[in-house]
Amino acid sequence: MYLSIGLRQWFLVGAVTLSLVGFSGSPNQAGGNVITGTVTCANLRVGVINWDCSVPASTFFGGFATRALGPAKYRSRTPYYAQVLGADRIDFPSRSLTEYEQEMRYAIDAGVDYFAYCWYDPGSEKLPCANAAVAAANRHIGELARARQLHLQSPLRDQLGLCAVLVTCHPYSDACLHELAGTMQLSCYEKIGGRPLVACFMGTWRETVARLKGFCRERGTPEPFVVLMKDSGRPKPMEAEGVDAFSAYSSNVSCSTVEELFDSVINRNTTRARVGRPVIPFFTTGWNPWPRIDNPVPWTSYAKRPYPSAPTGDELMVGARRLRQWMNENPGSCVPGQMLVFAWNEFEEGGWICPTKGADGDVDLTRCRDFRRAVDFLKGRSNERGM
Repeated sequence: MYLSIGLRQWFLVGAVTLSLVGFSGSPNQAGGNVITGTVTCANLRVGVINWDCSVPASTFFGGFATRALGPAKYRSRTPYYAQVLGADRIDFPSRSLTEYEQEMRYAIDAGVDYFAYCWYDPGSEKLPCANAAVAAANRHIGELARARQLHLQSPLRDQLGLCAVLVTCHPYSDACLHELAGTMQLSCYEKIGGRPLVACFMGTWRETVARLKGFCRERGTPEPFVVLMKDSGRPKPMEAEGVDAFSAYSSNVSCSTVEELFDSVINRNTTRARVGRPVIPFFTTGWNPWPRIDNPVPWTSYAKRPYPSAPTGDELMVGARRLRQWMNENPGSCVPGQMLVFAWNEFEEGGWICPTKGADGDVDLTRCRDFRRAVDFLKGRSNERGM
């Protein structure tokens, strides 16, 4: 990556009886079932971060991504659509709608309910940025809008929803926010209690959100459900003002084992829940940014130290079991029927579900299958205990 609870139409009975009420039956909203003794249910909505950089090596962002993932030692996290041009060289083709729809089908099969897209503004490329590193990258930011544009063109959007993550260290034009306010009215746009979900990550977000809310009023769009992504540290009480819930973008943490990684997921969910706002429970598929340590990018940096290996299927199940236990023990702290996951395609930072290149050159669906197994467990479709 680049780097009022009107919702509470629910009630608790005893310690862990949760009722999801007031949600209508459109594909992107939780249903009306009552869940007794657990917060796991078929109506759990699984949102997954999507930072799509599948653009050719000749582009600004594609150049950095293909250099980072080019070395053969990173082939296991090279996306399936990459063209391998040599032992240490790859490229990403420009993909058509039909080709991107194949990726959407993989996500649907993996149990993803909606993509939380980093919602960059192609029209902001000439707007001023306070941070020089961000300003240099922002001149090319339109390269990162292609995937969501294809998503919105596809009929598959009715099976795989979407929402916006505003990366607010970047500027946003009025035109972009006005268009987003209209997009929020679509049935495929993720909603919580009828309110369109928008997350904010990095930078100063209040002014951007205030403008977005103004355009929503202008267009007759319900007021957005605002989630502030806090990767680390306890949110300050002042940060809760104007926020409906907290969550996270990534699992950026100082650890070297998968067990420690999932420890941090639980601990940080707990920390975020202590500020008087609910949390959208956060989960991760990994964190290991060594491709960018070997091949640095100009907009962020990472410590040179050991990081966890990619979680195996059984390790993801252990993490899922721990998250479910935490949700069951803290139902009053959770936005009902929601979770956010890092990530679909953060290959360079070590969080991905998207299929990759197999050793034989074919599509490797292992991560999709492993994640689907964890999702089925979280949704109560299986009784696996995790090992």
